[in-house]
Amino acid sequence: MPTFPENYKIVGIVNNAAANSLGADYVCCKNALKVWFIVRHSGSTDTDLTLSLTEATDVAGGTNAAVTATFPIWVDADHGTTSDALVRQTDAASYVIDPALYGNSLVVFEWDPAKHTAGYDCITLTGANGNSANKVNAFVIIEERYAQATPPSAIID
Repeated sequence: MPTFPENYKIVGIVNNAAANSLGADYVCCKNALKVWFIVRHSGSTDTDLTLSLTEATDVAGGTNAAVTATFPIWVDADHGTTSDALVRQTDAASYVIDPALYGNSLVVFEWDPAKHTAGYDCITLTGANGNSANKVNAFVIIEERYAQATPPSAIID
């Protein structure tokens, strides 16, 4: 029976970045059945952070475009304080975190690689606005097409 790491590739794409400059890495979805973005926002400086996805033709991101397709989103708006409940939101192409309401938020985007625009197979997390005093960490979990002891790299084409 394959284990979690044999079925799912875990990739860190944002490491404690200022919310106004995420600089997330692209991941390749060639071997993916499904992709989840797990985003943790912390801080209460009130500048809304809009999270969305950007697709590209390669992991270098040279040819890229904003994702306009909608996708499932779950949010725990008060993560780690008084809540551990992820609440399904209306499918959308973005989500806005309002630190004035909740400083610590957990956001999950579910991406189906079949929704990529023709010729695109890489994807990343994008943040607009945000405040430099607030921090963001993000991981991508990729459900692999084929379980294997060492899944192929998702950060190369």
